[in-house]
Amino acid sequence: MAKGPAYRLQVLFEMRDKAKQAAEEVYAAKKKLVLVEQKKHDEMKIHLKEMIQKRQEKKADYSERTRRGEYTINQIQQNDRHIEKMKQQEAAYQVEIDRQQERVAEAERVAEEAMQLLIKATQDYKALEKHKEKWQKAVKRELAMKEEDQ
Repeated sequence: MAKGPAYRLQVLFEMRDKAKQAAEEVYAAKKKLVLVEQKKHDEMKIHLKEMIQKRQEKKADYSERTRRGEYTINQIQQNDRHIEKMKQQEAAYQVEIDRQQERVAEAERVAEEAMQLLIKATQDYKALEKHKEKWQKAVKRELAMKEEDQ
């Protein structure tokens, strides 16, 4: 059987294949960034819970020792200031967590954009792939008809 003609859109087909592969790589990188940012956010939330737990333990310890009469007025005031400082640190850390949440949301938005580009690139590739398959079938039919005529 004779070899058929070359596919006239082969260069475009290869370009779309490369574009699809590039879009896949970009999407994978953006999705990985989302996971990294989300993991950092989760770790920060855990750290905040630990800070709160530590403050509550200190407060309970100070209260118990105050109740037993182990502290002077100055020490009680120092303890209150220490607890208040711990609350302020927690509030400041909560602001950092909120900023990290914004980074996660931004990373997710960028990943979604990359996903849309990947979908578009895949659709373009699949459309041309289908065109190429139809063209190949048509060429085979033509060659089969030529062979029958001979």
